[in-house]
Amino acid sequence: MCDIRTLCKKDQAHISHCANCQTVYIWHNNLVLNFTPQDFQLFYETLEHQDFHDCSMTFPDGEERVVVHSPCRDISFTFTQQEWRNMKEAMSEAILLQQVYELLR
Repeated sequence: MCDIRTLCKKDQAHISHCANCQTVYIWHNNLVLNFTPQDFQLFYETLEHQDFHDCSMTFPDGEERVVVHSPCRDISFTFTQQEWRNMKEAMSEAILLQQVYELLR
């Protein structure tokens, strides 16, 4: 049975993991993605190499957003600039806390 622990929460970005199976969950609004620890690290590194202003576009509602493709090609995240910052900060903090948990294991 999964023992879900919150790693970080920043506004709409909530990242947690299972202490037993090590699955990492990214919860954002009504979307949940599951990652292995390695895939989560790769996804984080991909986001870290993207700049909001280089990737953003104006959506029909007039808001600037960046589109980030998830590991599932049919699902993409869209982030406003503040949501983008929150997600990147949450993922960075979550990785640090994962490392702490790994040292304690």
